[in-house]
Amino acid sequence: MTTWTVGQVAELFGVTVRTLHHYDEIGLLVPSERSRAGYRLYTDEDLVRLQQVVVYRRLELPLDEIATLLDGGEDAADHLRRQRATVMTRLDELRELVSAIDRALEREMSEQPATT
Repeated sequence: MTTWTVGQVAELFGVTVRTLHHYDEIGLLVPSERSRAGYRLYTDEDLVRLQQVVVYRRLELPLDEIATLLDGGEDAADHLRRQRATVMTRLDELRELVSAIDRALEREMSEQPATT
């Protein structure tokens, strides 16, 4: 079984060692193993969970909500579907925002007053 140190995992996922320590302290991501010296060691399963945590954090979910979702018994595919649906919704919202900005910019450049 391959394991990774906290430093390796932090670098791989673009998070800080302190973040990983915090996740361990609050029970969000508890490393499956420890070295003889007591250092945290992460397994493949731990990395899958961290991947889900990182994506949910990027989607701005609070840590307690992430813990509830991840401990709810769904598998990784369920989480990926939920994450994808959330991203797609945000993309639609951002497209609408870009369109509104484009319309405002067009009005501004043609010196037309805004309408309701």
